Amino acid sequence: MSEALWTELEKLDVLRERMGIGYEEARAALNIAKGDVVKALDNLEKARDGDDQGWDFVERGRGILDCVKDKLGSFNNTTVSLKKHDNTILSLSAPLGLALAYTIWRKPGLRILALVGAVGAAINHYELEVATADKSAYDDDAFNFAEDEMDEEF
Repeated sequence: MSEALWTELEKLDVLRERMGIGYEEARAALNIAKGDVVKALDNLEKARDGDDQGWDFVERGRGILDCVKDKLGSFNNTTVSLKKHDNTILSLSAPLGLALAYTIWRKPGLRILALVGAVGAAINHYELEVATADKSAYDDDAFNFAEDEMDEEF
């Protein structure tokens, strides 16, 4: 059967049968290999033989989850302020501001009023300031897939 005719489920089944892994790990391997079953098998074999080149899917998943938790934590420490000439008119936490914006956007009458208010605020030189109290460094190693692709080429 040619590669073009394979469905994703058939590819996953081949990976699962040959490597004895679950659907989630097979899907991750197939995604990293960009749909190439042979490349995914090779990557999984290298990971199994200890020649690990970053194919530890469980660790990568934990890294992504930790990164998302950190970003949500910093989002909770973020405030959105409406200012005019360094005077704070209104200050809200980001989650509350997001909930309020969503509520306003769902009601057509309030949506028009909010858009008119935004235009009026822009004309009168009001500023919207987003500030966070979290000063942690930005570290996106969990999402650094370009480096993985560079490793594959060599």
